[in-house]
Amino acid sequence: MKKFIFILACMIGLSACSSSSDDDNVDPPVEETPEYKAAESYYNNTLKSVITANCVSCHEGYHSKSNSSNYGQLSNAINNASGMFSLVNNGTMPKGGPKLPQEEIDKFEDFLELVNNIK
Repeated sequence: MKKFIFILACMIGLSACSSSSDDDNVDPPVEETPEYKAAESYYNNTLKSVITANCVSCHEGYHSKSNSSNYGQLSNAINNASGMFSLVNNGTMPKGGPKLPQEEIDKFEDFLELVNNIK
């Protein structure tokens, strides 16, 4: 019984020592930054409809949900913002279709600028 109490006391002591009081120095997750929220809002309210109309038929239907080419998902669009803008700007995408109107290309560029501001 004495051993049990000793082990329990040691475990309590170790767990008390392992907690940190430096919580103020921890960076918030990227998702909580204002820059991320701005990119997320722009994607959901402005760019997603362009992607749905012009990209998702190829970049979602033939790829798994975890595939980085699934631009219907915000995280994949953020990770590929530069490539998406480059491909729509030079007319390579949408593949087999006409080049997007400049107004829609500008939306990809605006999104890229927001993504570049994410810390």
